Amino acid sequence: MFNRILVPVDGSKRALRALEKAAGLQLLTGAELYILCVFKHHSLLEASLSMVRPEKLDLPDDVLKEYATEVAVHAKSQAVELGVPAEKIRSFVKGGRPSRTIVRFARKRECDLIVIGSQGTNAEAGLLLGSVAQRVAGSAHCPTLII
Repeated sequence: MFNRILVPVDGSKRALRALEKAAGLQLLTGAELYILCVFKHHSLLEASLSMVRPEKLDLPDDVLKEYATEVAVHAKSQAVELGVPAEKIRSFVKGGRPSRTIVRFARKRECDLIVIGSQGTNAEAGLLLGSVAQRVAGSAHCPTLII
């Protein structure tokens, strides 16, 4: 049925619910579970526009990548707690526009299914479907389950 299931995570409650559903599907199918956390790339120009000038300048990409790594590691441990064998889980961190990066990653890794939360950390109040989930569902090469 499914060989590779992709779960994009961003630390939100809905991403965790998507991870729970993906873990259940993994247990039914024996598929590999790919966890992906995407951080938005910031240019050096954007970093230089900050009004705050600390002694040691942390580049936004470095800080965001570190946070994304923590989110991915936490999601992987959550999947293990949900019963997914550790050898069936791979976690990844990528920089870029979230929807585009998720779709490209899924295609490149030949994922059969994307399980994504309906709203992530950037959700506007009152929206029923987040823009990232909507874009992923509209442009993915494989089925997309929105939780």
